[in-house]
Order: sequence, then structure tokens, then C-alpha cells
Amino acid sequence: MPLAHAGSDDAASYPDKPIRIVVAYGVGGVADNIGRVLAAGLTQALGQSVYVDNRGGGGGTIGATIVAKAAPDGYTLLLTSPPMIAVAPLLIPDLYYNPKKDFAPIGTFATTPNILVANTALPVHSLAELVSYAKGPGKGDVSFASGGTGSTGDLSGQILNRTAGIDMTPIPYRSSALGFPDVIAGRVSFMFDSIPSTLGFIRAGQVRPIVVMSDQRSPLLPNVPTAVEEGYPAATMQFWMGLEGPAGLPAGVVAKLNAAMHAAMKSPLVIRSLEHLGAQPFLTSPAEFGALQERDIARYKPLVREIGLHAAN
Repeated sequence: MPLAHAGSDDAASYPDKPIRIVVAYGVGGVADNIGRVLAAGLTQALGQSVYVDNRGGGGGTIGATIVAKAAPDGYTLLLTSPPMIAVAPLLIPDLYYNPKKDFAPIGTFATTPNILVANTALPVHSLAELVSYAKGPGKGDVSFASGGTGSTGDLSGQILNRTAGIDMTPIPYRSSALGFPDVIAGRVSFMFDSIPSTLGFIRAGQVRPIVVMSDQRSPLLPNVPTAVEEGYPAATMQFWMGLEGPAGLPAGVVAKLNAAMHAAMKSPLVIRSLEHLGAQPFLTSPAEFGALQERDIARYKPLVREIGLHAAN
């Protein structure tokens, strides 16, 4: 049943036509799959069609630019995540959008923690063993793959390097899917990636799960400990997914969309679909979402500067 009106003139007739969610990545990826779950949930909650429009490229910046320049009427929205908001502006000086000025935060709806996996031939079964190995027999020869420079996988590895005092060499790929064959073959030691992208390789026994880079275990991998449990709470990294619109989005429309997200995340079907993808509901208000973005920007900026990350060519 559609939600009641949000109590604002701006939202009184909204929505009266289909809503587009721009997913700034390709079809079939984690963001695309989770975005489609959200779209289905919002369609049910709003009583109006909500659909995904994939606009991949530029590490998410092409899709973000499209939304930043769209009319602030609530019919073009952006599925957003930390790399697009907190990292890309630090790597790309001529970015066509300002994450602080060009978007209206609506709210987060899900979190998908990263996981660290290892080549199965390595004598590493825990985070403590990884640190000992990287400081001992594997010193100077330990590497980690990620889905690209500045991706959450890349930052997870860099954060662990700093936290544990080790020196794993980052090997960025254009996508995480391209990195897994090298990890499986032993050409790269480890991989940091989201649980949804990694789950199939773990279940097939092609890589060994070491630790979830969060403060809570994943219900999909209940036997894999967290970085907090392993004694490295500073290595945790929250990978959220949220929804934003162009700056100037009417407050009534923002409120109605946030309420619809909360309603969608209460659906047993939506919850099961997210869990199947390795994600969990994570809801915030527009104000809380804005504050979360500010915290992430403040956290990642010194890290990106310190380790000298640059955009991939």
C-alpha cells in the first residue's frame, strides 16, 4: 500500500510518474543488484514505478554527474556510496560535481562490509597469522588485490597496512572480478572486496576467508570473525549505500522518499533479498546521512593524501 503524503505541498502529488535511480556502475554488479532490490521496495512503498538506470564509468563519477545536473524534482536519484562521495573528489581534481554542494542526502538503506580473503596455499588462516606472515617469511612479497585505486577494497588494505604496521603491495584492478583469477592462482596474495562479490569464490573453496572488515559478523558467513574480534578495530570500514537527489530537492520530497526507504526495508522480501546479496538494512535520516558523509570525508582525506593515491589511468 502506498505511503501517506509527507505533509508538504512539495510532496502532495509526488510521485506522479516513474522515478529513475541512477546506478553509476554496470549491470550485474553489487551496486546494480542492490539498487534493483531498493527500486522494487520503493515501487511497492510509493505506488509508482521506480527503475534502475545503469550509467557506469569513471569509478561512479559519470552517474553522479548526471544526477548532480538533473532537475531537483525527485524523479532522478543517485545510488551513492563512500567512493563516489568521499574518495573520488580527492583523486580527480576536475570532477564535475561537488559532493557537499551538489546533492541532497535522502538516507542510507544498506551496508555491505568488505571481507579479506587469501590464496588457499598461503599459511594464513587469521588476521594475526597474516600480520606475522607479512612481517616474517612473506615480508616484501605480500600483495593485495582490489577493485581499483580508491575503491573501498583498496582503502581497506591501506588502512590495515597502517593499523597493523605491515607493507602489503596494493594491486588495483579495473574491477574486482578481474583480480580474483590472480588471487586464486597465487599471483596475488590477498583480496579485499565486498561480501556479495566474494561469496561465490568462498563457497567454491577457491579463496580462504580471513576476516570481515566490520564490527559485526555477516549472517552469510557466521564463522568468519570481524576485525574488531581479531584485535584491529581501527581497520573496520563501513561500506554503506544510500540515496541522494540533486541539490535543491524539496524537503517534502526528501521526507517522503526517506519514509519510503524505511517502509521498504521492513519488507521481509526486501530483507531476504539483501541478505542473499550479502547486505543488511542500514537506515538513516537525511540529517544523519549528511553527518555520516562528513565523517567519511574527514576520515578518508588524510588517508588518501598520506598514502599518495592517484586516479588510475
